[in-house]
Amino acid sequence: MNDKLLEDWRKKIDEFDEELLHILAKRINIVREIGKFKKTHGITPLSEKRWQEVLKSKLSKASSLNLSVEFIERLYNLIHEYSLKIEQNGK
Repeated sequence: MNDKLLEDWRKKIDEFDEELLHILAKRINIVREIGKFKKTHGITPLSEKRWQEVLKSKLSKASSLNLSVEFIERLYNLIHEYSLKIEQNGK
């Protein structure tokens, strides 16, 4: 019985991971569009003020969801770095 329960939990994690990847792909597609827009309109990829607002908001939300703020900060920094790279290189 315990093996079945563990397998069910693992299956749920696999489903959530699949969802997470699809959501990240959607996010990256939007980042590509933003990058094109910014390039066309002569806007620099990095808006430090916007980034600080986003990060502050996500960390607050993480805290309210009882998630590790340190983990979420690291995760969003990785996402942000990758997004900037896409905006700068158009890939």
